[in-house]
Amino acid sequence: DIGLPKAPDGIEENSFVGATMEYSYLMPKSAFVSANMCYATWEILQYDANSLVIKEKTLTPEVPYGSTFISWTQYSILNTGKNSCRMVCSVEAEFPNGQPMVARQIKSGMRAGTAEKFVLLGETICRYADAYP
Repeated sequence: DIGLPKAPDGIEENSFVGATMEYSYLMPKSAFVSANMCYATWEILQYDANSLVIKEKTLTPEVPYGSTFISWTQYSILNTGKNSCRMVCSVEAEFPNGQPMVARQIKSGMRAGTAEKFVLLGETICRYADAYP
């Protein structure tokens, strides 16, 4: 089993569903944009013995066209048994006021940036799984 086989006494797993966390961080400069602030909100969509699903909404108003889009990211971690799991990550752009002319470049940059984040998350999970078997 991954983690505790059951929640501690008095704690219901489904009480975590819907929990949110807001935070901000400085995104380092890249070839395309200077360093800028990101504002994110995480929400737990599902949490039980078999899965954890987190949805993230990220705003980057300081980047060019940053006020025209929202980045939606989803992390799904599924217990596949025998001390293993599967992580599925996805990202999607939302353009609340219609797509700007540079929508394709925004989506491409979003995929590249989040792909790097997904790899780092997977590596971190593996490092801690090895350290705390």
